[in-house]
Amino acid sequence: MRKVIYHASIASLVSIAVSLAICWAALRAVGDDLDLFAAAMCVICPLVVAFPASAYTYNQKRRIAEAHGALKAAHRELAILHEKLAERARLDDMTGLLNRSAFIAAIDETRALENRGALILIDADNFKQINDTFGHLAGDRALVKIAEAIREAAGKARAIGRIGGEEFGVFLLSEARIEASLLAEEIRRAVEGARFAPEGAALLPLTVSIGVAPARKGASFSEIMSEADKRLYEAKQCGRNTVVIEARSAA
Repeated sequence: MRKVIYHASIASLVSIAVSLAICWAALRAVGDDLDLFAAAMCVICPLVVAFPASAYTYNQKRRIAEAHGALKAAHRELAILHEKLAERARLDDMTGLLNRSAFIAAIDETRALENRGALILIDADNFKQINDTFGHLAGDRALVKIAEAIREAAGKARAIGRIGGEEFGVFLLSEARIEASLLAEEIRRAVEGARFAPEGAALLPLTVSIGVAPARKGASFSEIMSEADKRLYEAKQCGRNTVVIEARSAA
């Protein structure tokens, strides 16, 4: 409000000065002098008219500026909220990893730039027994433990996601067989080393079976997934807690 009064006062003083100058010039032109009454009118009229008019105008400008600032702040908050919601829509609620659609999209985006890589498909071993024995809440906690182990072991991978149920995926940009095999083995050991104890029970071992498939040039995600799934099935057939890459056991 002080700024409004300040600006209105400046406008009024300018109006008074201009009014006095015009009145003096007009009187001098007709051979007369500026008397006290004329000077008083030159001061009173601008004060009566200019001050309230200026105060109203500046106050309206101030309100518009404040409203504009509030609108910009609201837009910024909405943009931040939209980004957060968009990010949450990409994540699996339970594990915090990418959900299936976001995981596939990340792979497609990567391969559009560099048509290479390897898909590491991970499936929790004997997960149904955990649910049946200790309940689904314990099963959820086991999945979170597994996800944490995968994230820690494969933090530098291009994409890490929960594909569905107890199945996870890691996409490695390198297509080198040895590098993919080493990372898969590191994930297997990380999960095996995770400490998980259902409520009221002793420590329960967690293991995963892993299948690895190269992302061959021109292959669709479904084709890469199908090949990795075959390797995963072979890992299960080999006794679980195993890595299979290109139809051969690597652990």
